Amino acid sequence: MNRYFVIFFLWILSLQYFMAQENDIKHIIREIQYKYAPDIRVEVFQIDTHQKGDMSIIKGVTTSKDAYDELIRILKEKHPDIVDSVQLLPDAQLGDKTEGLVYNSVGTIRHSPRYNSEMITQTLLGMKVKILEENNGWRRIQTPDKYIGWINGSVKPLSKAEFLRYNEQRKVIVTSVYATSYEVPNKSSNPVSDLVIGNILALKSENERFYEVEYPDGRIAFIIKSDALTYEDWFKSIDLLGESITKSALQFKGIPYLWGGTSSKGLDCSGFTKIVYFMHGINLPRDASQQVNKGSLVDSTGEFGNLKPGDLMFFGTKRQKGTNEKGNAVSNEYYDERVVHVGIYLGNNHFIHASDYVRINSLNPSDVLYDKFNADRYLRSKRYIEKGKPVNVDAI
Repeated sequence: MNRYFVIFFLWILSLQYFMAQENDIKHIIREIQYKYAPDIRVEVFQIDTHQKGDMSIIKGVTTSKDAYDELIRILKEKHPDIVDSVQLLPDAQLGDKTEGLVYNSVGTIRHSPRYNSEMITQTLLGMKVKILEENNGWRRIQTPDKYIGWINGSVKPLSKAEFLRYNEQRKVIVTSVYATSYEVPNKSSNPVSDLVIGNILALKSENERFYEVEYPDGRIAFIIKSDALTYEDWFKSIDLLGESITKSALQFKGIPYLWGGTSSKGLDCSGFTKIVYFMHGINLPRDASQQVNKGSLVDSTGEFGNLKPGDLMFFGTKRQKGTNEKGNAVSNEYYDERVVHVGIYLGNNHFIHASDYVRINSLNPSDVLYDKFNADRYLRSKRYIEKGKPVNVDAI
């Protein structure tokens, strides 16, 4: 009887030991993620631990080598026998094909590698992406604004050498909100594909009326010149003034709202601001909650006198509850500010934003276009261009 009791007691002790070890490992993993990959939209850190017999195994994937190195160092110091099965991305099985170019006018990026997963953003034709891994025909990619998600098709994998050769070619950029490419230089010929504003293709030749272009997947087509500019002419034509931003924004008026949309086929609020600024050579972050961290602060009180056309206006859940006007705690409950919406200031208390469709509203209560819902949740406004130059934001 005593022998069975001792065995049972030792089993309980070993179980408690392994549970304590697993909890400690999970705590370390959480701390490393918080330090190196707090925003899962722009960094992959999917790591967990499990027991196999008397072995503790950590398994998963991450794009952060710094996070991986520190995680393994700390775990090996505390748990020398731990088994490392973590995979660094990009996946080594991709070889040198870790660059990619989008070959469809718009590519759909989803949260997970399946068609019924949420669409989180889009890519545009000619966009360079980083390929991280593959899974049953899906590719996990990272866009130039660092956003990470899964796409099926739409991307042509390239080696670095192949991408450099592509990059050396002259390009054209589509400047019409919608356009079409044709099989031959004749508008009556069959289409090759639809096109949207911001699409970029390699330029092969041109005549008086058409550009001959090549898609990343090798298709040849012809674009009417009035729908596009050579990349160098477009870049020279960029006018970094607020009035130019608002003029560009008005092109999209009436386009329907689409969650995750960043193209003229459908736009969400931050996708709208992103494509407008993209066409001015500025690469805004993807989401409103990221865009608000760029630029320079113009207003946070609701006094709109300092705003200029082209400034971005942010809306959402106001400052933490449980604090008084001086920010001193008055209760134990705190609610973090949440930026959930963004629009472009037009002047005279008017702003344009994607809400059901791209529309103009006002923050003036006496205006017929007054938007009380957004006026009540206004947070602040930021400026991204000053004196013809970008301010605290990346150029493309």
